[in-house]
Amino acid sequence: MEHKHKSLATASSQAEGACADYAVDRLSNVPREVAHHILSLVNFRDLTRVGSVSKRCREFYLSTPSLKFSSSGNRQQQLNLLNCIDRYMIRRGDDKIKSFCINWDFSASISEEGFRMMTWIHIAVRCNVEVLDLELRLNEKDGATLELPCCIYSCQSMRSLSVKTCTILKAPSFACSNNLQHLKLKNVRMDEGCGKWISCSCTCIKDIWLEDVRVDSFTVESSSLESFTLLYTYNRDPCHFSISGEKLAKMNIQWEISQASNRITRSLNVYAPNLKYLKWIGDLLNYQNFGKFMCLEKAHIFLKHQGDDYDFDNAFEVLCSLYRVKSLVLSEDTTKLLLREGSMHAPLDATTYLGLHIMSLTDDLVPAMASLLRGMPNLKTLYINSYPSLHIVKPESK
Repeated sequence: MEHKHKSLATASSQAEGACADYAVDRLSNVPREVAHHILSLVNFRDLTRVGSVSKRCREFYLSTPSLKFSSSGNRQQQLNLLNCIDRYMIRRGDDKIKSFCINWDFSASISEEGFRMMTWIHIAVRCNVEVLDLELRLNEKDGATLELPCCIYSCQSMRSLSVKTCTILKAPSFACSNNLQHLKLKNVRMDEGCGKWISCSCTCIKDIWLEDVRVDSFTVESSSLESFTLLYTYNRDPCHFSISGEKLAKMNIQWEISQASNRITRSLNVYAPNLKYLKWIGDLLNYQNFGKFMCLEKAHIFLKHQGDDYDFDNAFEVLCSLYRVKSLVLSEDTTKLLLREGSMHAPLDATTYLGLHIMSLTDDLVPAMASLLRGMPNLKTLYINSYPSLHIVKPESK
């Protein structure tokens, strides 16, 4: 009986080994593109484990075109991970990298970790990276910053660059060209030369996204730009943005100003004769010049009313820029702000749809709404949205 049990155990063990070998064979024998797609879905730790299964899997491991490195664990675990990534980046050679992402929380040794990451980026550029995504969290209280390597500015293979960190973006002093199409910057400090670099070097740029960036002046003139987004929340520094593009079709502006810094000069100049969609949420600036939007199809304007000392002539210029818009959506504050005097001087002849987001029908809002409607002779649809419910304030009896 004992001999029989041993035979069964041996047979079971052999069967398990056969199944394991079969599983390895299934992974090793798939086409290279399929294996790379599968490996793009796993993290770096699991990718390393796959590389130790077989010689074929090691080839897949070293040549995978999609890489994502994320920090985790305590200081020692993070140091071990850094060493592992260093060895991997050196061993992978020059195999093409399509996507290279770093999501990292820096520990105490920012200079050491930063130097290693900049080395990884150099290798990625050498491997003709197409998508570079950096989300690096530094200790801002220590004033820690990183400066990206110059090689990214002239990388011919890169199509998308996303940087989310307190990183210094310093435009190169030398002439260079690239094929960058998508640029997204968040919490980045830029010098004034970055706008010139985009204008002169990024001749294929289609989309620019700026979120809480630090820059005194930013000017871009692009014949290829199609979409521009500016998210600016309670920044107390003076800043001036100027955007110009014949192909610019979509613009999203969200600019919030704190009460403590509302005296600081800020300006926005836009030249976009073919703009089709405009969304502007936030505060009116000291200066804004939009020109005439001749092809505007839809506009969402949600400006806030901060005080009686606002320049309402300046605010009314916004409405004049929208005179060709077909679909217009306004907030209650915007309606009051743009038509405070109750008179309409810029008729919206092309407007066929008007949406109003209001809280209540008050004595100061109704005349503004009436003035707005008088300037829309071709209006077909009026949509009034109220949250939580429309409240009509009855006039006081005298």
